[in-house]
Amino acid sequence: LRDAVAALPGFQFGNIAEENLSRSLDEVQLTLDKGGRGEVSAASQWQEAHSPLQVILQASLLESGGRPVTRRVEQAIWPADTLPGIRPQFAAKAVYDYRTDTTVNQPIVDEDSNAAFDIVYANAQGEKKAVSGLQVRLIRERRDYYWNWSESEGWQSQFDQKDLVEGEQTLDLNADETGKVSFPVEWGAYRLEVKAPNETVSSVRFWAGYSWQDNSDGSGAARPDRVTLKLDKASYRPGDTMKLHIAAPVAGKGYAMVESSDGPLWWQAIDVPAQGLELTIPVDKTWNRHDLYLSTLVVRPGDKSRSATPKRAVGLLHLPLGDENRRLDLALESPAKMRPNQPLTVRVKASVKHGEMPKQINVLVSAVDSGVLNITDYATPDPWQAFFGQKRYGADIYDIYGQVIEGQGRLAALRFGGDGDDLKRGGKPPVNHVNIIAQQAQPITLNEQGEGVVTLPIGDFNGELRVMAQAWTADDFGRGESKVVVAAPVIAELNMPRFLAGGDVSRLVLDVTNLTDRPQTLNIALAASGLLELLSQQPQPVNLAPGVRTTLFVPVRALEGFGEGEIQATISGLNLPGETLGAQHKQWQIGVRPAWPAQTVNSGIALAPGESWHVPEQHLANVSPATLQGQLLLSGKPPLNLARYIRELKAYPYGCLEQTTSGLFPALYTNAAQLQSLGITGDSDEKRRAAVDIGISRILQMQRDNGGFALWDENGAEEPWLTAYAMDFLIRAGEQGYSVPPEAINRGNERLLRYLQDPGTMLIRYSDNTQASTFAAQAYAALVLARQQKAPLGALREIWERRSQAASGLPLMQLGIALNTMGDARRGEEAITLALNTPRQDERQWIADYGSSLRDNALMLSLLEENNLRPDAQNALLSSLSEQAFGQRWLSTQENNALFLAAHSRQASAGAWQAQTSLEAQPLSGDKALTRNLDADQLAALEVTNTGSQPLWLRLDSSGYPSSAPEPASNVLQIERQILGTDGQRKSLSSLRSGELVLVWLTVVADRNVPDALVVDLLPAGLELENQNLADSSASLPESGSEVQNLLNQMQQADIQYMEFRDDRFVAAVVVNEGQPVTLVYLARAVTPGTYQLAQPQVESMYAPQWRATGASEGLLIVTP
Repeated sequence: LRDAVAALPGFQFGNIAEENLSRSLDEVQLTLDKGGRGEVSAASQWQEAHSPLQVILQASLLESGGRPVTRRVEQAIWPADTLPGIRPQFAAKAVYDYRTDTTVNQPIVDEDSNAAFDIVYANAQGEKKAVSGLQVRLIRERRDYYWNWSESEGWQSQFDQKDLVEGEQTLDLNADETGKVSFPVEWGAYRLEVKAPNETVSSVRFWAGYSWQDNSDGSGAARPDRVTLKLDKASYRPGDTMKLHIAAPVAGKGYAMVESSDGPLWWQAIDVPAQGLELTIPVDKTWNRHDLYLSTLVVRPGDKSRSATPKRAVGLLHLPLGDENRRLDLALESPAKMRPNQPLTVRVKASVKHGEMPKQINVLVSAVDSGVLNITDYATPDPWQAFFGQKRYGADIYDIYGQVIEGQGRLAALRFGGDGDDLKRGGKPPVNHVNIIAQQAQPITLNEQGEGVVTLPIGDFNGELRVMAQAWTADDFGRGESKVVVAAPVIAELNMPRFLAGGDVSRLVLDVTNLTDRPQTLNIALAASGLLELLSQQPQPVNLAPGVRTTLFVPVRALEGFGEGEIQATISGLNLPGETLGAQHKQWQIGVRPAWPAQTVNSGIALAPGESWHVPEQHLANVSPATLQGQLLLSGKPPLNLARYIRELKAYPYGCLEQTTSGLFPALYTNAAQLQSLGITGDSDEKRRAAVDIGISRILQMQRDNGGFALWDENGAEEPWLTAYAMDFLIRAGEQGYSVPPEAINRGNERLLRYLQDPGTMLIRYSDNTQASTFAAQAYAALVLARQQKAPLGALREIWERRSQAASGLPLMQLGIALNTMGDARRGEEAITLALNTPRQDERQWIADYGSSLRDNALMLSLLEENNLRPDAQNALLSSLSEQAFGQRWLSTQENNALFLAAHSRQASAGAWQAQTSLEAQPLSGDKALTRNLDADQLAALEVTNTGSQPLWLRLDSSGYPSSAPEPASNVLQIERQILGTDGQRKSLSSLRSGELVLVWLTVVADRNVPDALVVDLLPAGLELENQNLADSSASLPESGSEVQNLLNQMQQADIQYMEFRDDRFVAAVVVNEGQPVTLVYLARAVTPGTYQLAQPQVESMYAPQWRATGASEGLLIVTP
């Protein structure tokens, strides 16, 4: 605690060299008394400290429903009654510290000047005491910086420090006196140290000659590949002159430039000596922009006599041009408090620091729930900062100097390498309703005095609103904000879980607060509807004194099914003078889902004429009838169940690049009428097209700077095969009339071309057969480029010469069609023939093409159909594919999309059939496939007889939620879950207290490499995730005990591709290597009291979904008050 005395501003107390003073105190639990008070005590852990300390209490106050509200309080502790205090007589300046990505205030004095300080001897209350013999020393901290390189961390700045005493004085002070000392300083880092007779020490660090800003990572040392740049001011205006200091790691020649995103604006050749170079640069009056950067390039030539290779160093520093004269100040006047369901009136007043009030000031006013904004520490947008703040450097720098190795008397060598949705992956999420107030008015124009009034409608809301305003003219910009409390006379809030599962019993909490200034007698009537039932009688009338809150407990049970339940409360009896108030009606909805993941059963048969069929028992066994639904398909030809593939693609809830792209293909090639004919209730064509536009935007968010695509976001590792897949979709979307940015297409095409011409640019991270992976990515890239007539024929022929590397028929088919398209029909036909005779070599082999034999056959059929090739081969593939598809219980998104592409163009193919079913009194017949949706009763009685003269193909898919927990199972993968306390010890789930924290420990193992494992752990309704990514999280994993730290260390070793915290589940995509357990840990809190079903954890391979595991269930979770 440096600024320890509020009454002595600017004075710093304590020894700045005293470090590692942080301690964690034990967790304390207590219950507040009736007055809302409690006392926390902790044993002292600061006896050895010699500086003022700050004890911070972080308290989580649990609301009635068990959720925490977290606040902090701080208390100063002094090591002695009195301490020396030091205040520099020169200002502290904001210095950006690159190492911590923060701006710190650093006292700075001019070099070759006198550094003067005020000295006091004071207590914690700010009373200045008399003292004799204060020893004052000026110490120069000489840091010898050097750079160290490691494979794991890259270049790291390090230093050796020596303390040199450069001056000493002795100071006597009277009571209430402030002493003064000064010392001459040169350039560098210093420390002033004052020692009192009671052996207490206070000290202050400062710099002499430090620039306003630099790019040296705060160390002042030049990195071996970086030029250090320093400016003499915080900002400049056009017409100013800037002074730039250039310090290179070695002497050399080069260039200094002022750049914008449009190119260089100023440049000069430079010769930088070892001691550095000072440049004076005029700020041109035409440089009215904020994407300006100073850049330097300094090159040291090679010298064979010293075995020195050429070296280059680059420097880059933002050139700040800020104009405070163009900032508008906004004052917002709004009521401090208002009632719900009323308009909010906001008066806006604009002002400027200098000059006249601008004309035509436009203002945009918004009112948003502060609680939502506080979750992410959302700052009110500032248009002045957006226009005049730092912009991204608009160029990428590429060279190979960083790979050149110094000659050390031996030859240098470069070294490379080294060191289906039957489960819906946990089921559909529950339906949730969140009441968030976010109102925004139409922009208004202020009057000539800079004043205006805005009115916003506020609905049924109780809480705090942040009112935010942005103002702008053609030249000036500004922002403002205020806060408004919205509160009804009587507030009724229901605390409940975020969802419930069928069979759960939960004790909801209804808080009723009287905010009036007189006693109230209230009648409260409760009711439940939907998938909820009340388990208690109606409450008695409630008597509330002014400002008093009462709590009513509302026990409920969730019914079986998927949907929502609703609690209704009618509050009457409110009495206020001069007001006639009717009853207040409140409703709260809560999503209800089944306790266990859904299961799907598929059946298929070819019925001979006269043959009958009854629904198999596995479609009906252990399934809740309220959730059971099915779909019957009848066809005169071997069918592909188009409706199933569309449903499963639409339902897949997790959005990596492959899943997002696969899920969009059906929307690209179907319309609302076609979906309706398949028994699918879908969106209108307008909403479908809007969804595709959103999907295109999502895909482009995963495009890297080099044009390739990553799996989860643009910062991830490039996925070559998926890059071709994403580009295939984007090209097709453009052909269907959707808007795809040309620059994204061009960058993607350039990357695909690199794949063809330089396969070494492709990094296949996980593969059991790298050659096959490279061949598959190149063949797909060839197909996508050939579709646009952009595939070089020479490159295609070179890939054909390596055809033996293909591990399946699909890449050969893609390459053959590409060769055909680009004009080499002979090789194209040879490739297609070879493709049809090349089965996938090994289903268990991962070759980074996200495929399977089913996916490959379906895509080959789709490509033959699309290009009108080999009709006989199409029929053969269709026949085998139909059996293959319905023989698989689980389908990946790749398989679903491939089957969709193969099936959608064959819907019109003829095949006469006739059947008698239990669904219709009259026989059914047709020459096209027929699809019917079935409920539980229709499924149970289903019977089909082929009354025609030709074979009848029948397919039945049913989906429902189990009525009891499924048995644990594993194939390739295994998963185990343990519940621990925050001390790392096993925890029983039969008696958790509301508000208690638990640690969920998941262990995943595999008996072969699984690079695409998706872990889904469904939460019981009584637990809620503590999202560590949110601001002011009420609990923090890194602050837990040693056992938990060991688990966190294990988790850090895992290759986690993606992790998500949802209301009802924890989701993670991880790489699981054979025999190497993966540890996942997350924090959860017991919230609403009740008894809850606990689902098993699951893991599956996203692209070999038969590799899966379901863990054991721990039974019921019981949360007590």
